[in-house]
Amino acid sequence: MSGCEELKVVGVGGGLGEEKGKRDFGAKNWIIIAIFIGLCLFVSVVVDFTARAVVVPEAGVVMDLPGSVMGMAGHDVEVSEAELTILPKDTQFAKRAYNDERGNSIILQIVLSGGDRRSIHRPETCLPGQGWNILSNQPERIELRDGRYLKVQKLRLARDVNVPGVGRKTMTMLFLYWYVGSGLTTNSQLERILRSNLDLLFYNRVHRWAYVIVSSPVLGGLTQNGLTETETMERLKEFVREVVPQIHLPSVELPRGSGKEE
Repeated sequence: MSGCEELKVVGVGGGLGEEKGKRDFGAKNWIIIAIFIGLCLFVSVVVDFTARAVVVPEAGVVMDLPGSVMGMAGHDVEVSEAELTILPKDTQFAKRAYNDERGNSIILQIVLSGGDRRSIHRPETCLPGQGWNILSNQPERIELRDGRYLKVQKLRLARDVNVPGVGRKTMTMLFLYWYVGSGLTTNSQLERILRSNLDLLFYNRVHRWAYVIVSSPVLGGLTQNGLTETETMERLKEFVREVVPQIHLPSVELPRGSGKEE
């Protein structure tokens, strides 16, 4: 009799353990289900926002480039066939070269995206394919005349060229670029992507980003009246100071300040 009673007690004890295990397993399942439902809701909200997002109708730049800058007359430059082929069909281009009497030139170019965000990319990804070697890549701060400043990215490029009467020489190119969105600018691709995603998620809008390039070859040592690299950089800064108020819309905000670069 006692054996049967002992067996019964063991049986009851096992039943309680099984019940507790079932309750624990059920609680864990409900937690997993709740997390899964939460993730599904989050994804559905993001997808819904993405589906309803509308490209910001007003870009932050003017595509009609100035006729002259710093006393240098400009002339339109045709966009390369490669750019027209690779970039989306709704991408807009504006490109103009400005030459001085000494033969030095500055090229201003704007690439404006449409509904497809593939129009905007880091130049570091395509310049090597055009034969350029990137010698250095660093941020640069340019003080404007009204007390504001613009952060740009400065690339030093180099490639071999044939110089008439001289032969094969290495030419350096100074290449400044920055991105302009609706009301803001940045020289950082990471910041541009982050800002795009946050504005899409919280404000249901897509920036129509523009990509601005100001570049100039360093002709010192290659031509008789060519400028040195230092002189070329100073001219590029002065060019940016004059052209930014002409190509940025008034709605584009720039920080104010002076002193050392951040």
